Amino acid sequence: MSLLVIAAALLFAPLPSCTKKAEGPLTAEQIAEKRVARGRSTYMAQCLSCHNADPKRDGSLGPAIAGSSRELLESRILRAEYPTGYTPKRTSKTMPAMPHLKNELDALHAFLNLP
Repeated sequence: MSLLVIAAALLFAPLPSCTKKAEGPLTAEQIAEKRVARGRSTYMAQCLSCHNADPKRDGSLGPAIAGSSRELLESRILRAEYPTGYTPKRTSKTMPAMPHLKNELDALHAFLNLP
């Protein structure tokens, strides 16, 4: 009888890999890391075709954009224009507006402004 009880306990016991450990709220550092990772992912999916994989280097069509201000990103990405008083690095005007990236601006800014 005891062998049957042990077998049943083992059969119905949750596997260690299946149990989820309770986690507390994210720290500010974890939130920042997630934002940078999201920005990197967005950059690689949306910007890489024109800009370099390394945003500190010029790309095939687009200039280096590491260190870009939030204002510049918003103007270029949402409206395909430059902020007032900004002097563009290139005069090609090939970048289209990409308003679908509106919710990614903070993440892109975090990624492009890594130290």
